[in-house]
Amino acid sequence: MPAVTLSSSPAVVDSTPRPDFRPSLLGTWLRRIRTRRALAALHPDQARDAGLEPWELRAEIGKPFWRA
Repeated sequence: MPAVTLSSSPAVVDSTPRPDFRPSLLGTWLRRIRTRRALAALHPDQARDAGLEPWELRAEIGKPFWRA
């Protein structure tokens, strides 16, 4: 069996600059879940005040979180 040696040098850190904001897929899904739950909690009068038709509201609430 070959011998395994470990290097004592420090770990290489990737110094590539990352963008300031890049939404993750998980973050997008969680935001959709929270938004759709908030829409479901609206009173019909509040939805109308926000300019949402009842059929639009039902369609948005009924979507699964992975669908935009």
